[in-house]
Amino acid sequence: MAVHTPHFPDLLFAPAERLRRWEGALVALLAEHGFRELGPSLVTREVAEDTVRFFDGEALVALRWDFTRSLAALLAARFAEPPPRVSYAGAVFRRPGHGWEPVERFEVGCERIQLASEDTNAADLELARLLLAVPRSIGLRGGILQLGHAALVQRPLEAERVPAPMAAEIVQALHRRAPHRLAAAVAGHPAAERLAAHASTLLVEPDGAATLEGLAKSPYASLLEQERAELGRAAAAIAGMLPPGLELRVDLADVAGAGFYTGPTLRLWAPGARQELAAGGRYDRLFPALGRDWCAAGFCVRLTPLLELRETHPALFEDAP
Repeated sequence: MAVHTPHFPDLLFAPAERLRRWEGALVALLAEHGFRELGPSLVTREVAEDTVRFFDGEALVALRWDFTRSLAALLAARFAEPPPRVSYAGAVFRRPGHGWEPVERFEVGCERIQLASEDTNAADLELARLLLAVPRSIGLRGGILQLGHAALVQRPLEAERVPAPMAAEIVQALHRRAPHRLAAAVAGHPAAERLAAHASTLLVEPDGAATLEGLAKSPYASLLEQERAELGRAAAAIAGMLPPGLELRVDLADVAGAGFYTGPTLRLWAPGARQELAAGGRYDRLFPALGRDWCAAGFCVRLTPLLELRETHPALFEDAP
């Protein structure tokens, strides 16, 4: 049998030391804010298409590719009430979309879980404040915090009953900021003209809170009044908490993961980074799908692209030689 060897990067002395130091600093930061660590099994019961799989004898085994889903399955099975603050640290295994992406990746993250009847705005701001503290805790001098909202595209797609494959193409085209792909994606749908007009309002250049003014021109402006207000409040609150070196951008087209996220999203970038360094948001459909009337939000810090950034752009870090 042929043996496939995907890209599993080895960490030599300095990166290995840095990984442990960063993991420790981030877990300590989360613990200071009341987040208790859990460690779901590396082997997942969900043998999905995007998992890394191998044979153990004649049995097919899949490795954990996402802490969020593994933790949710664990919590829903073991707890009658939601543990409000949980954290995690370790490796995940994902099938890469590009040859340069590693299969094994390291993450540290947290989840804020509540009953569906509870107010979620305070939890979203709590997570935003925590994410703002991440760069300093690992010695990253600054970066760009990108604020989006998954429902800006999800609600119009649902209102227009857009089929799932077409919805996926629209989300992908928005994520890549590719207007020509958007035109092709909506072609043939009865609401193609409205969807294209809405997409053009989302594709304005990312900026501060003023970016939200463009939403008023969307054909779905009245449908999205609540989301626009949420984003406005979040942008104002985050702008007031920004530490030195961090810049806030409101990006209406930041809808990656729209099939999973249901509300505000945050992503951390830095100059020279090929991938986002941290990402998260509100995902209120995950626990109900597991039989629990809970809502949740969280974020993960992606240590693998951070290690790569430290190697290629050391001046961005306070421990630069």
